[in-house]
Amino acid sequence: MKYIVYQTTNKINGKLYIGVHKTENPNIFDGYIGNGIYVGYKLENPKTAYQHALKKYGYNSFIRTTLKVFDTEEEAYKLEGELVTLDFIRQDNNYNIKTGGIHGCWNYKIVY
Repeated sequence: MKYIVYQTTNKINGKLYIGVHKTENPNIFDGYIGNGIYVGYKLENPKTAYQHALKKYGYNSFIRTTLKVFDTEEEAYKLEGELVTLDFIRQDNNYNIKTGGIHGCWNYKIVY
């Protein structure tokens, strides 16, 4: 298994989402688009701004890019923590609602 740090970008408004994903082959797109969602997943009750955007714009309006591939989960979450900081999630150009890293769940963006 490999771990990727990826960025999914909304091609319509330029907003992005950064996350970590475990995959068997990082060179082949496995359908994972981010935030627990795979392409084709029915978004009947979106729970986050990112999921709302996927429902609104459709999967074809998003593109996932691999930023870096790692052998360990710890290395991947370390990079995610460096990229998805509290300052980052406070910006309006992304869909991330919590800081990155293994313990990132302690800092949340207030979404109105």
